[in-house]
Amino acid sequence: MPAPTKTVWPMEPHTRAKHEILRRYLEAWSAILGLGGFPTIAYVDGFAGPGVYDNGEEGSPIIALKAALSHQARISTEVRFLFIEQDKKRAARLQECVDAFERPPSFRTRIAEGMSFEEGFRKYLLDPHREKNKPLPPTFAFIDPFGWTGVPFALVKEILAYQGCEVLFNFMYEEINRFIEHPDQTKNFDALFGTDEWRGVTEFVDARARREFLHGLYVSQLRNAAGARYVRSFEMRNKKDATDYFLFFATNSKKGMEKMKEAMWKVDESGTFRFSDATNPAQTLLFTPAPDFAGLRRAIVQRFAGSEATVAEVEDFVLAETPFRSTHYKKQVLAELEKEGRLEVINPQPGRRARSYGEPSMRIKFASDGA
Repeated sequence: MPAPTKTVWPMEPHTRAKHEILRRYLEAWSAILGLGGFPTIAYVDGFAGPGVYDNGEEGSPIIALKAALSHQARISTEVRFLFIEQDKKRAARLQECVDAFERPPSFRTRIAEGMSFEEGFRKYLLDPHREKNKPLPPTFAFIDPFGWTGVPFALVKEILAYQGCEVLFNFMYEEINRFIEHPDQTKNFDALFGTDEWRGVTEFVDARARREFLHGLYVSQLRNAAGARYVRSFEMRNKKDATDYFLFFATNSKKGMEKMKEAMWKVDESGTFRFSDATNPAQTLLFTPAPDFAGLRRAIVQRFAGSEATVAEVEDFVLAETPFRSTHYKKQVLAELEKEGRLEVINPQPGRRARSYGEPSMRIKFASDGA
């Protein structure tokens, strides 16, 4: 979607879906980290906007505040909110929205106006901690630009290098794909991807192949260059049912990935992690596409066929390498394989119920022909 020119603008359907994912995740994040014994946690909104849409819908900063406020009676840790907005009129409107909320003393809110995401993040979070030779507190950075500039991969990598820090990044695929071969944007795309490997996109003419190449490259950078153990994306499609952008979530927390997948599954229960504005919200859907549990089975068998593994190892594979949640693989895959005689439990606990896998240390052996 093009960048809005007004201070406040209408909300698109895919934005509503994006905010539903954000809201659900932050409600869990605020409770888990707020009660986790950390002295400070931080939420950063890199392109915060005015805090409200044309019809009164709440923007991401207000969603974040409300998520934390819903747990304020139990949270004693300091919660820092850093809202970065370069447009001063939008920042002023956001300040009005924030001021409408009564906040406990432990909630510290700052609106960094007239600054880029990188400038605001470094000035108010990174630099103060470096000066004191302290690491960042557990931080959730929501990076939601309208284009591809101002989000250098080097900064994303730097954030993820700190323990407990996570990133949810809006990768504006439609605009990136449209301008990626423009000669004036070479340096900007080098900065966005943190590599010049994106230039290989010129070898792809097919639209799907280009999309898979650019998506795969950014996933690879998050995993291999930034060291994120868990990476997952959610595709947002426009009214023409073409890819508008991807939401990339990157973390080193198993619990974080579990909760983000819960949020994504609530928005798309098929497990394809896709939302399209082309779907008519007034139309009665006769069915919701069923999750591809056969695909999950194929993935697990391909990874573990003919070998032994613990239940914990299988679960980590499911979380890290598939779209499925940790609640899916036991009943839908392991139990079926055991029933078919293609899986054997090596160290069953006394009294174990058939086809149950509650112990993470339980060792299971997969048949070589498990498919």
